[in-house]
Amino acid sequence: MPAPRPLSRLAAALLAALATNVSAATEYAYLDDIAGGWANWSWSTAVTNDTVVKKSGTASARVAITGAWGAFSLNRDAGAVGLGSLSAITFDVNPGAATNVAKVAALVFALQDGNTLGPAVTLGGYASPALAANTWSSVSIPIGALTGSLTAMTRLNLQDGLGGGGITFNLDNLALVAAVAAGACRPVVVDSGIAGAGKSINGFLNDQYTWSDAACRVRNAALARNDTSKGGNAKQFTYTLPNGTTRTVNPAANGAAGFGYVVAHLSNPSFANAYGADDSPLGSGNAATFRKLFTGNHHAIHEYSLNYVRYGLTAAALINHSIDPWTWLTGAADPNRQYVTVYNMPVRIHWMFATGRNSPVWSVTFDLSAAPDHAVDSDFRAPYGDMNIEGGTGANLVAGVAWGDRYRFTTLGSPFTMNNDWDYSQLNTGAPYDALWAAAVDAQMGLAGTQIVARQNAGGYNNYQAPVWRGKTSATMGKLCLNDQGAGPGYNHKLPCSSDWAYQLVQYSVASAAQTTSNKRLAWGADWGSLGNSAFTNSNGYAVSGYPKVSYSVYVVLDPHSANPTQTVAKQAETINLTRLTATLGTVRTQGIAGVGRTDTKPYSPAGYSPIYGTWEVDAAANAVNLTFAVPTTATVALDTPIIVVHGYTKATPPVQVSLDGVGLAADTDYFASVRPDQAELWITLNRKLIGTHGLQIW
Repeated sequence: MPAPRPLSRLAAALLAALATNVSAATEYAYLDDIAGGWANWSWSTAVTNDTVVKKSGTASARVAITGAWGAFSLNRDAGAVGLGSLSAITFDVNPGAATNVAKVAALVFALQDGNTLGPAVTLGGYASPALAANTWSSVSIPIGALTGSLTAMTRLNLQDGLGGGGITFNLDNLALVAAVAAGACRPVVVDSGIAGAGKSINGFLNDQYTWSDAACRVRNAALARNDTSKGGNAKQFTYTLPNGTTRTVNPAANGAAGFGYVVAHLSNPSFANAYGADDSPLGSGNAATFRKLFTGNHHAIHEYSLNYVRYGLTAAALINHSIDPWTWLTGAADPNRQYVTVYNMPVRIHWMFATGRNSPVWSVTFDLSAAPDHAVDSDFRAPYGDMNIEGGTGANLVAGVAWGDRYRFTTLGSPFTMNNDWDYSQLNTGAPYDALWAAAVDAQMGLAGTQIVARQNAGGYNNYQAPVWRGKTSATMGKLCLNDQGAGPGYNHKLPCSSDWAYQLVQYSVASAAQTTSNKRLAWGADWGSLGNSAFTNSNGYAVSGYPKVSYSVYVVLDPHSANPTQTVAKQAETINLTRLTATLGTVRTQGIAGVGRTDTKPYSPAGYSPIYGTWEVDAAANAVNLTFAVPTTATVALDTPIIVVHGYTKATPPVQVSLDGVGLAADTDYFASVRPDQAELWITLNRKLIGTHGLQIW
C-alpha cells in the first residue's frame, strides 16, 4: 500500500496523547454523511453522498477511485481511538455493476495511527453475503485482524488492491464497534472461515455462530454448507457448563448424524417404493442452498432452502377415485402406479440465535402447493438427528426420555429400557416437547414448541393410540405392550408400544424389553396427514391443517439434565399465552406472516406474539414505542427474556434509551439490541424475567 497522506509530527503527537482519553463507545465514521469529528482524506478518489442507492437512512457514500492505488480514507480529527476499546470495524458495501464486483472484492482495508499502517485485509473475504452486482453486503472485520503492532488508530483506509483504479461502489454505515464491557454479554459473531469459504468442523464446511446465553456464557452452533454429503443442518454445538468447562456436542457415528434436517414418512410407503425411492429419506442428503439472512449485533438468522419430494395420488385419481390411498403398490410394474406421482415440496428452514437465550429457534415451512389437497398423506418428523449429547464419543447410555402432547410423559429409573416405569398422568398446559438425557453425564437434549399444544400441531405419528396410555402411569395402566414391532412375546414391556410414542426417540434402537441403548436419536413429529390434508382432527383432539403450507417452530435445547431445561422452555408457552401486550405509543401488531419464507398472514394469539421466532411484534411511532407487558401473577413461570421486534424503525443505530418502569437500562447488559436496516426493524431482547405489569419504553 503506497504511503497515505502524512500527518505533521505535532498532529501525530497530539493524537497519540489523546489515544487513551477517547470514549470506547461504538461510533460511526459514516452515517448518511461523514460523521462529525471525521474528515475526508481520500486520495485519487471522489466521495459524494448518494440519496438513491443506500442501505439505510438518507444517503450512502458514493466512492469513485479514479487513480491507481487510490483510496477512500477517513481521518478521525476528534482524536485517536485505542484499539483495545474496539471489537470490530463494520460497514455495508454495494459494488454496483457486475464489472465492479471483482475490483471491490480486491479492495484492501487497513487502520492507521499517524504514519504507521496496520495489516491490510481483503474486503471480499469478510463480505456477507458474497459480493454480487447491485447488492448490499455486510462487512465485519475483527479488530484483531487489523492490529499488528498498532495500539491505537486515527484513520481508516479502503484502497484499490489491484492498482488499476476505475472502481466505483457505495459504502454505508461505517462503524467502530466497541469491545464488550466487563459484565456485559458479547455480541453474536459468525465465523465463515478463510475468505468466507466456510469453517471446517467435523468434515464439513460451516458457518459457525457464536452467541452469549442467559448467563453470558459462550455457545456455538456450526451450520453445515451444501458440500460433502450435502448439508443443511448443525454439525456441532458447544456450550459452557456452570463450572466453566466447555461441552462439545458432535454428531453421532451413524447415518443419522447431525441435527436439524428434514424427515417425513408417507402413510403408504409403497407409493415411493414403486418409484424405487425411499418414502422417508434423511433430508441431510438433499442439496440445500444457504444464506446468512440477518446478522445483527445480538440476533442472527441463518436460512436453508431445499426440496424434499413427496409421493401421492394424481389429480385425476383423486377425482375418479381410481385407487384407495391405502392401496399397496407391488412395484414399478403395478398397473396402479399410473395413479401415483411425485410432487416437489420446497422447504425453508431458519435458525435464529439471540443473546441472552440458551436455545436457538429452528423454524420451518413445508410448501405442498404443487399437489392437490389430500393427494399426499405424510407426517413430519423435523427437526431430526443424532448427536452425542454427553459431549463424548456417544457411548454413554440413555437414562430416560420425556415428551409432552396433551399430557406429560416421563420414564422413571435409569438406564432406559422399555421395561422402565413411567408417568403419563399429568396434563400439559405448555408447549409440546420431547427430550432424552444421558445416564452417567448430566446432559439433556430436547425440543420445545413456541406455542401451547392447542395451537401447535405436534405429538403424534404412525398408528398413534395416545388415548390408551394418556392419563395413566405404569402402575395404573393395567396391561403391557404385547409383541412390540412383531418381535414376539419376548418383547412384551411396560412402556407404550413403539408406534404409540408421541415422537420418534430411541424406541427403535432396542429390540427387547431389557435392552439398553447409547443411541441418542431425537426427532419432532405429528400425525399422518399433517402434510397434505387441509383439515383433520389430530391425535391431541384439535382441528389442524396440513395443506397447502405448514409452518412451525421449536427451540433446540442443550443443557444439563438437572436443570430440567426442555420442560422449562415448554412452560414459557403457557405464560406467553396468558400475557397481554398493549401500547400507548406505537401499535401492537394483531397479525403477521404465517411462517418463514411466506407472504400470507395469520392472526396473532395473543396479540403481538409471533410464534416464528418467539417474538413480540410492534410498530413504532417516530422510531419509539411505549409498551406494557401484563403477565398474570398466577402464571407458573415468569416471562423470560422477551424479544421485541419494532417495525418501522428507520434509524441505522440502536435506540438512545431503553427503560423499564421508568428506569434506564444498560445496553449489552440489561438489554441486547440489533438493528436490521433492510427490513426497518429493531430487535431488542429484554434481559429480565417479568411477572405482573411492567412498562417498557424504547426511543
